[in-house]
Amino acid sequence: MFLRRTVVATTAFTLALGLAACSSSGGDENTLRISASSTPHVEILDHIVSTGALGDYQLDVLDITGEVDPNELLEAGDVDANFFQHEPYLIDWQKQNGVDDLVAVADVHLEPLSLYSNKIGSLDELKDGDTIAVPRDTTNYARALYLLESAGLIEMDVPFDQADLSVVTEANITANPKNLKFLAIERPQLARQLDDAQVTAAVINSNYALEAGLTPAEDGIVTEQVDGNPFSNLLVVRAENENDPAVVALADALESPETAAWIEETYSGSVVPVQPAN
Repeated sequence: MFLRRTVVATTAFTLALGLAACSSSGGDENTLRISASSTPHVEILDHIVSTGALGDYQLDVLDITGEVDPNELLEAGDVDANFFQHEPYLIDWQKQNGVDDLVAVADVHLEPLSLYSNKIGSLDELKDGDTIAVPRDTTNYARALYLLESAGLIEMDVPFDQADLSVVTEANITANPKNLKFLAIERPQLARQLDDAQVTAAVINSNYALEAGLTPAEDGIVTEQVDGNPFSNLLVVRAENENDPAVVALADALESPETAAWIEETYSGSVVPVQPAN
């Protein structure tokens, strides 16, 4: 078993495609090419490989950094699978790109969204007109607004469980007592905004928070509820490969009680398994 990681330059999408293709094993049917976010996705894959849970199947992992779009890599056939996104994001991406052949084959873990700050320690310290940085992409932007609503900072015109997250914007805010301002930033850059003098707090996905040395339990001012949360992370493939034996083997390993137990022990609530542990 091996896990080979290819780091993609942030400035060259065409280079990324070439690297992805070169990272394959020449069409070896026992090798699955997969793109994944570094934390915790590659770490989870690394663990699965180390346990031998995939049997004779191997993973060739493209550890994506920068602005490379893993769904574009998958749709183009440069990888066989990806592991980085939740269902609302996948639905919105396919809608925006006129694609309908990407499917989820495993439901693995949840990365709770939290509000962080280097300037305040509680919601009470937010001042009138303060700026909160939020994810720029459509579904996580909506997700951030509903997190702030759950904290009592704003009110939305549609309940979370009835909202179409692909169309939710600031226009859906019906009350904003503190006149908070929202700054949309690409997700990988959000943690850096905590040091920006103009930004009081930032809503950050747990994977990027972990990379920045933050944890929801210790550093989050307010954190998403886990129960009933629709934002669990998925293993996604093209529909034509849904029943590929290597895909099935990886999906089974990702949803296994052993992997769930390892996620619980390793991430202590910063990453939460969807499937039950032993």
